[in-house]
Amino acid sequence: MNSERYSKQALIPEIGDDGQDILNDASVLVIGAGGLGTTLLYNLASAGVGTIGIADHEIVRVPNLNNQYIHFEDDIGSLKVISATRKLRAYNSMINIIPHATAINKDNAIEVISQYDVVAMAVEDTQAAMIVNEACVELDKPFVISGMNGFSGSLFFVKPHETPCLGCLYGTKTPPEENNGALGSVIATISAMQATLILEYILGMDIPEAGKLIYYNAKDMTMETVPVDIKADCPVCGSGHSEDDDI
Repeated sequence: MNSERYSKQALIPEIGDDGQDILNDASVLVIGAGGLGTTLLYNLASAGVGTIGIADHEIVRVPNLNNQYIHFEDDIGSLKVISATRKLRAYNSMINIIPHATAINKDNAIEVISQYDVVAMAVEDTQAAMIVNEACVELDKPFVISGMNGFSGSLFFVKPHETPCLGCLYGTKTPPEENNGALGSVIATISAMQATLILEYILGMDIPEAGKLIYYNAKDMTMETVPVDIKADCPVCGSGHSEDDDI
């Protein structure tokens, strides 16, 4: 660990040198190297999370440059995961960046997710989110999912078997896809909040927001936290689940 590099955050009582060692030993999988992934990846790398996995199968396109500043004009046509890996390795050579040039699906979710301590869903793909939810519950891996809608965004932190999961929230129905655009600065705000929740969890801090929907509205700079009930008959984490349902 480079104590000089992390000296400013080590001054925080909840971190210190011991906390920095914990961060260095931790691993986080970020699913999505786009807008939501950009700030999240940089924040995790800047904090010194020792191993960061990136899963994405898309290539960099011109419209991505509007809010995905981990990618440059020279990266157009390249795989996002390769572009992001290159930037993060140049930014912090002391951490390990592992690219997974694939979409997370039923065939690979368990294999990929099992390699990491925490999972961050940073792509708005509701079907993939439900697959990740099932895999994380089965593997007992905490995960945080983020979403965007214009000038607003949301976060949901799941601690399997302790908090509600996406199955408690949506049941067996996959939530509808929404594509109402988003402002880069708002995306960055939500992603920074997602990174902070992950860092707090790794450091062993209390996460009172876990299991609650967090809504942020940039128009009036307000935040709302909505409790979600654990459903005993949840098809993923409750009595409604059976081994035949496993991914």
